Amino acid sequence: MASKKARREYPETNPLHIDLNAPPINPRIDKIVNDLINPNDRDRIPGVAVVVRKENKIVHLNCYGYANLETGAKITLDTIFDLGSLSKQFTAVAVLNLVINNKLSLADHLSKFFKGFPRYADSITVEDLIHHTSGLPIYNDIYVASRRAAEDWYKVAMARSDDWYPKMLSRRMKEITNKDVLRWIATQKLLPRPPDTDYEYCNSGYVILAELVARVTEKRLGEYLKEALFDGLGMDATYVFDEASRFSPKAPEIVNHAKCYNRVSGHFVPVGYTPLNFITGDGNIHSTIVDLAKWDRNLHALEFNPVRDLLWTPVKVKSRKKQNYGAGWKLLRDKYEDEIEVKGRRVTRKYERRAEYHRGTWLGWRSFFVRGSRWLVPEGGGIDPKTKESLGIIVLSNAVFGHEQFTTCRIAQEISKVYWKKNNIMNQLNCGV
Repeated sequence: MASKKARREYPETNPLHIDLNAPPINPRIDKIVNDLINPNDRDRIPGVAVVVRKENKIVHLNCYGYANLETGAKITLDTIFDLGSLSKQFTAVAVLNLVINNKLSLADHLSKFFKGFPRYADSITVEDLIHHTSGLPIYNDIYVASRRAAEDWYKVAMARSDDWYPKMLSRRMKEITNKDVLRWIATQKLLPRPPDTDYEYCNSGYVILAELVARVTEKRLGEYLKEALFDGLGMDATYVFDEASRFSPKAPEIVNHAKCYNRVSGHFVPVGYTPLNFITGDGNIHSTIVDLAKWDRNLHALEFNPVRDLLWTPVKVKSRKKQNYGAGWKLLRDKYEDEIEVKGRRVTRKYERRAEYHRGTWLGWRSFFVRGSRWLVPEGGGIDPKTKESLGIIVLSNAVFGHEQFTTCRIAQEISKVYWKKNNIMNQLNCGV
């Protein structure tokens, strides 16, 4: 099911240092992906795009299945996916870039930027918003509680055939925007719990962060990310989709955009429209597997950079309890011992390893991004760069396949076994969260 469609030319000096007209392909990974997404060998199914990086080298880049079942367009390296909550890492980077450039502080309070909020805004910091320790209510719950939507609105959207993707703006209704979400949150006079006391994953904080970026920079989140990040990394196909987005019918954002599908009663149904489709910060960044490979390579370059401490350091709440969430990334770290051969003798040595990962879910979109590393612990601790190994895997999908064996996380875990042992840290991840 791997796509063999001709790819557009890329400059030889592309940041991935590979020929994208003939990218590296590992047949073992092809078999893993095809077995998981299409165990019954059906003729036409939605699919995935996959990239694998080992150390600083792309070792696999391939596409599988169809971007549009109705037209027969296959997924290619140019296919655009909605990243869902993978978008959070970019929102966090936008905020951290402003922190690094002294435009704001992680200790700044919500009330400094948003005057219409209740008194609790004096207690919530920018850092709380980034790490999901703000205590804010979930805006989806407010949406239902206010009777703006029925309790089953999302379930209905997942079952109703709709051709909104990829035409997007050709049919507009009364869409909800970030400013609406801000008003909803501001009407909540009490918090479910005090800020900085516990971790609870909450999209509301990242919507506020998107608006915070806009207020500090006087630019929409998408404009700021394009100028500050995407352009510099050559991520030309990546953009934030909000209510101000405008694309011509022949624009790449329309032509190359996949449709997304849900499996309903054994059939793949195109789904796509909800009134929340224009909300940004917590989601709604759209990209390709090639652009995300560029992003991963850039992150790999930060392995020994102080910036990584801002991205991937677990946060501690007032109780001093460590929460394993960074700036748009879930975190996992552990230590273990293994035997190695030194001058003909088997000796036991201590190792450390860690993983940064996140999944994205919205309608039929499913994505997973995991970065793992491991190293021999030198005397005195720290990281020995000579023994450090790194593996990055990204899987983007345009469908809910409807069986337990398929998740984008599961694909990444199975791929990790090709390069590392079966018990590697990526296989400790809980694919259900």
